[in-house]
Amino acid sequence: MIDLQLFKNIIKEGRHNTDLLDSYSPNQFKSKQKLEDMIHNYVDINSETEIVSVNDPLEKVNRVVFQFNIIFDKLILRPIAVTYRAIVPEFVRNRVTYSLNNLGMPITAVNNILQGELRKAGVSTSRFIINSTVGILGFFDPAASMGLVSENEDFGQTLSVWGVESGPYLVLPFLGPSTPRDFAGMLSTSLLDPMYQVGGGSAPDSLRTYRMGTGAVDFRSQNIEILDDLQNNSIDYYAAVRSFYSQGRESQASNNLESNTQDQENDIFDDFDIDESYVGPDIEIIYD
Repeated sequence: MIDLQLFKNIIKEGRHNTDLLDSYSPNQFKSKQKLEDMIHNYVDINSETEIVSVNDPLEKVNRVVFQFNIIFDKLILRPIAVTYRAIVPEFVRNRVTYSLNNLGMPITAVNNILQGELRKAGVSTSRFIINSTVGILGFFDPAASMGLVSENEDFGQTLSVWGVESGPYLVLPFLGPSTPRDFAGMLSTSLLDPMYQVGGGSAPDSLRTYRMGTGAVDFRSQNIEILDDLQNNSIDYYAAVRSFYSQGRESQASNNLESNTQDQENDIFDDFDIDESYVGPDIEIIYD
């Protein structure tokens, strides 16, 4: 049986505290995954939501640009997105989304490498090769059925992993919310993305145009209701978008940092010589 106070101490002192974990015999756990699940569940239930503080010294200028973007979206981008979703079947739209994600896999692989995530880089590269061939230019995703799943990465996230601060919040014309770090990351993409290195010609130019133009419409069409609700139900739409963006980027940065230390975290459990075939009584938590 596990004493709840010890379990709380494991959470409080950190999962790296092997002395606390060694206080109990590993055979008391059916598997190391069982203990990991218990820890994650405890953290999920008992952790408080962190409020991301947004640095926005250029708010007055940002609000002017924000209003310009709203007008552009209302007059041009949103109508195109609504029409696109109305006339293009969902099956076809999904194929477009898959192909756009596939075209982003090379840059994801590059950023995986720059972040020191070689295993993820291998997954991203494998996804690109498989989906570009078997998946017919990325319009289908057979790699996912093989267990090869990868999330898109950008150079802004890589800079975050390297310790570069995000800087003040920015609103860019047409592009929307950003920060100096993310904007620098976007510019650096042209230097890192293999698609921008293949030279000129009609085929590469068409691919770049397809990804940029269709990507904007595809993203907007997938977020029509979300952005409409955000605008209609927010007292301050600008502040709501700023918070939405900042928390999203903060979450991505945190996930990257956590991913980079995941192998070290798992080393704690690797120290246990756990018999995975052991079947014993369910874990009972004693409440004080």
